[in-house]
Amino acid sequence: MGQLIRSTSLQLIIGLSVMLCAGLCRADIFVVTNQDNPVQQLTTKEVRKVFLGRLHLYPGTEHEPVAIDQSQTSDLYRTFYEKIIGISLPKLKRYRAYYLFSGKGKIPSEVTSQQAVVDAVLRSTYAIGYLKNPGKNTLQQVKVLYRSPLED
Repeated sequence: MGQLIRSTSLQLIIGLSVMLCAGLCRADIFVVTNQDNPVQQLTTKEVRKVFLGRLHLYPGTEHEPVAIDQSQTSDLYRTFYEKIIGISLPKLKRYRAYYLFSGKGKIPSEVTSQQAVVDAVLRSTYAIGYLKNPGKNTLQQVKVLYRSPLED
């Protein structure tokens, strides 16, 4: 009887741990801008256009987005482009080479860390970047235009 109670208790503890982790361990990507930017939100399609250099003005404004990328060597960069933008890194590289050569658009500036993205967004009203699971203090400093949960 004692063995059965311990086994049931262990199963309950494991089950609760899995449920707790499902809520806390979830990864989200936030697309953020300066709080003074008049834009309130972006659709997935608009986010894609911004980071592929095809959205030349924020919707409903006369202001050009200033896209900020994470380091190309970071896992977040790869995840953002593959999961949110929907393009593989080799295809993105070819696309950007063509875009630069043709003069049709601009590619995002690259920074080395999440904090550097936050700093760039705080300095420029129209800067836009992406962060993975930013803390509460960071979210209070910026405006969230888009949020996407990541599926493993």
